[in-house]
Amino acid sequence: MSMPTDEDLLLAVRGGNVESLGVLVSRWEDPLYRFVSRMVDRPDDARDVCQETFLRILRRSDAFREGARFSTWMYQIALNLCRDRARRRKRWGRVVVGSTTPLSDDAPPRESAAPETADTHPGTALEAAERRRAVQRALTRLPNDQREVLLLKEYEGLKFREIAEVLEVPESTVKSRMYAALDAMRASLEPTGIR
Repeated sequence: MSMPTDEDLLLAVRGGNVESLGVLVSRWEDPLYRFVSRMVDRPDDARDVCQETFLRILRRSDAFREGARFSTWMYQIALNLCRDRARRRKRWGRVVVGSTTPLSDDAPPRESAAPETADTHPGTALEAAERRRAVQRALTRLPNDQREVLLLKEYEGLKFREIAEVLEVPESTVKSRMYAALDAMRASLEPTGIR
C-alpha cells in the first residue's frame, strides 16, 4: 500500500480528518523549522511561526488550489508569517536581519550532506564548524528577498518555478535574486577562503 501524498493528506484534512494533519506535521515539522529558524532571529520565534503555519494550514485548507504542491503552499504561508513578524519587530524599533542561530550539525545545507563521524579529525570538525558560522554570517548579511530565494533553493531544494510560486513573483525575478545572492555570498566568503 502506497503512502498518501501530502496533497492527499491535505484533502483529508479539508474533509475533517484531523489525524491527517498530524501526519503532515510529522513529515514537515523539521524541514519547516530549519527554514524558519534561518529567517527569524530567535528559536522561540521560529517555533511560534511553525506552529502558526500548521494552524493556518488547518484553518485554511479549503484555500489550497487543486494541482498545487503542498510544500509550496506551506512555505508560502511560513514566509508570509516570517515577513509579518519582521515588520512588527521593525515597527517596534528592532530590525530583524536573519537568524543568529548557528547552523547545527543536524541541519546541514543540502550540499554538505556528509555527516561528521566520531573518527573525524578534530581539526576538520573545527574547520567545518567555522565554515558553517561564516556561511551563517554571510546569509544574515543578504537582503531578505535574496536570502529567501537562496534558502528555498539551496537548503530546501525547491525548483525556481516552485520558488516563484511561493514568493508570487516571476521565475526570472527568482533567478536574478538567486544570482545576486550567490555573488554576495561569494564576495562575503572570499576573505575567509571558503568557496
